[in-house]
Amino acid sequence: MSHVGESGLGRPKAAATLAALGLLAATGLVCGAVALRDPTAVTALEQGASASSSPSPAAAPSSSSNSSSRESSSAPAPEPAPALAPAEPEAPAKAPPARAQPAELESAQAAGSAALGALAQRYPEDPAVLRALAVAQGREKAMATALLTAQRLFELAPEEAGNDELKQIILRAANGTPDLALTAFDLMAKHMGSRGPDLLYEVVTAPKFGDWPRDHASTRLMESSVRQLASPALLVADDLRRLTECPTKAMLARVREEGDIRALHYIKALGTPQPCRGHRTRKCLRCGPLQKELRATASAIEKRKNDKAAAAPPAASAAR
Repeated sequence: MSHVGESGLGRPKAAATLAALGLLAATGLVCGAVALRDPTAVTALEQGASASSSPSPAAAPSSSSNSSSRESSSAPAPEPAPALAPAEPEAPAKAPPARAQPAELESAQAAGSAALGALAQRYPEDPAVLRALAVAQGREKAMATALLTAQRLFELAPEEAGNDELKQIILRAANGTPDLALTAFDLMAKHMGSRGPDLLYEVVTAPKFGDWPRDHASTRLMESSVRQLASPALLVADDLRRLTECPTKAMLARVREEGDIRALHYIKALGTPQPCRGHRTRKCLRCGPLQKELRATASAIEKRKNDKAAAAPPAASAAR
């Protein structure tokens, strides 16, 4: 029994010895292979390993291009330019209003206001036709209708407010019945520009008008809308007309700058001796201390009037 046990214990020792010997032999083989290796082959293997471990040159540009691509994709896209609004089509030029032929106008004038009225319906924007119609209506004593036609004419052609024939028709209407006069005063105050206030002043100062037209015209001249239309020359003349005392030096300076022949009438009257109060034979100067300023003012107005007359063209050339 002791022999068998010894034999069983000896087997593992023998196996361990054999394993150690095998390991030793393998190590010797490896060391021998290392000692006998070719240096050229080893160098080639080492360069191959180094090349495989480092990044290839072609990969670098790819990386940088990917980076710039990412940066460009992260940058905000430029805003699109605003679309231009379509150009509005230009409105076609308005054709000039139709005008009556001279032969048509002459024929209608010879026939009277009825024919002129029919012509005005065909040519509603022809100032010559409307002017002829208003004059014909005035001659036929259709004064209210003539004033309405004149208003249409002044709205279409404001320069026609200076027409002498129309002026006489309007002044005749202002001296007519109250209803007709009120229409005429309204036309003067609203539809004739600066010439309207001039006509109102003429109604106030002309001797042919009665008290009612004068008073009404004087009242209309005080309206702010009428004074805005009036010329400076008319305003200063009307202010002189309303004076109850002597003018101030400041007012006389204004008259020297702006006055015309209408203001000159009052300035000369202030410089002319008048019957003294309480004395029938004695003459007195109303504004004695201002005589020097009054004379200078009158001289300035007369000089301006003469200069204006000298600068005006002769009547014959003006008619052409």
